[in-house]
Amino acid sequence: MRLSFLATTLVAMGMTTGAALAENVTLRFSNWLPPTHYIVTEMIQPWMDKVAEATEGRVTFQIQPALGAPAAHLDLVATGVADLAFMPHGYTPARFKLTEIGELPFTSDDAVSNSVAFWRTYQKFMMGEDEHRGVKLLSIWTTTPSQLFLAGEVTRLDEVAGKKIRVTSPTLEAVARTLDLTSITAASSEIYEMMSRGTVDGTFFQSDSVVAFRLVDFVKSQISVPGGFVHSSQMLIMNPAMWDKISAEDQAKIDALSGEAMSRAFAEVWDAKAKEGDVTLAEAGVTVTEVGGEALDSLKQDLSFLRTDWVAAANDRGIDGEAALAFYHAQIEELSAE
Repeated sequence: MRLSFLATTLVAMGMTTGAALAENVTLRFSNWLPPTHYIVTEMIQPWMDKVAEATEGRVTFQIQPALGAPAAHLDLVATGVADLAFMPHGYTPARFKLTEIGELPFTSDDAVSNSVAFWRTYQKFMMGEDEHRGVKLLSIWTTTPSQLFLAGEVTRLDEVAGKKIRVTSPTLEAVARTLDLTSITAASSEIYEMMSRGTVDGTFFQSDSVVAFRLVDFVKSQISVPGGFVHSSQMLIMNPAMWDKISAEDQAKIDALSGEAMSRAFAEVWDAKAKEGDVTLAEAGVTVTEVGGEALDSLKQDLSFLRTDWVAAANDRGIDGEAALAFYHAQIEELSAE
């Protein structure tokens, strides 16, 4: 009896001591966006609050001003300069090729269908390729479709040739090249100055982002295609050493709030903001041209190489690109019907 009691007591003491020694973790999030941007206030901050609640305060966060340029955040997190960061994959184009499946044109008009299909496809076919090596990947998702916004009055797609357009990824560069546009690569945080100075004639963007980055006064025209010219694929990443400091129990709780759950939740915000953006742009008198008919058929044919090239790149990595693409589109169709 005494031995049994002693053993039970020691186990209880060990559990208590382990809990007492469990390290509380505060993660530094490097924020290169405007602090009031809804990516921060309505996507990332609510997720942080849920994590803090789920872990009973053992995992908390500090949102800090940018610790480097937007495109540097993958390295900043990998090296531990920052613990956590958000960024589009297109900001480091040499690193990510497989994620470009989520950027392809003419896919879905809503972010939720595209994002959840993107996560499921990447998880099923591509996660083992470890494109996000060096960091802990929390989730990936996409924005609503990017359309073409221009400073001048333009009502036909064939009128855009020669204009200088801001782009953010190799996919958009290829689209711009096909449309005979002059592409200039720049982060979202730079676009206001570029538009205000006339450095560019326009940008590929989501309607809500045109509003969020204060471009309404400059934009006069919008050229749209079904499913968008592109979707921006994005990620939330964590430093692996900081992840390892979190208990297995709390890691499981964070994982439950990340992955597909995060992809869907963040995309729901994108969809809501896009509807608001459409209303704001309409009230501002922005002319919207929907490309259809023969012009759309021709454009789809001209841009079909993007899918072909992605399939080839996936095949080169040992992935069945056609199967992955078919799964992705089937998921979009299934999710769109929900």
